Amino acid sequence: MEEAKAAPKKIDYTNLEQKLEELNATAFQRAERACRIASDATPDILYSGNFRARLAAEALGISYEEIQQADLRSYTMIVEITLNFLLQNLGEEIRRKN
Repeated sequence: MEEAKAAPKKIDYTNLEQKLEELNATAFQRAERACRIASDATPDILYSGNFRARLAAEALGISYEEIQQADLRSYTMIVEITLNFLLQNLGEEIRRKN
């Protein structure tokens, strides 16, 4: 018998950037540690979807499992917004030097 799947969950991520801004380095380290314990071997952790999902979950005050159960559109937006947020400083630094 096939197991019934739960419907994908909609997640409100409209204030994700603001919530990411409120995190500190400890949140980053916790998310990275959880990924490494789960054998995420991504050389640069910023490019790990699991890492970005974990960091976003902490910022949004929800569980990582809730992010995993998100509908695909929400999940991809959440991990991309998080990546853009994390790379923002790099982009600003490159513009400043040029």
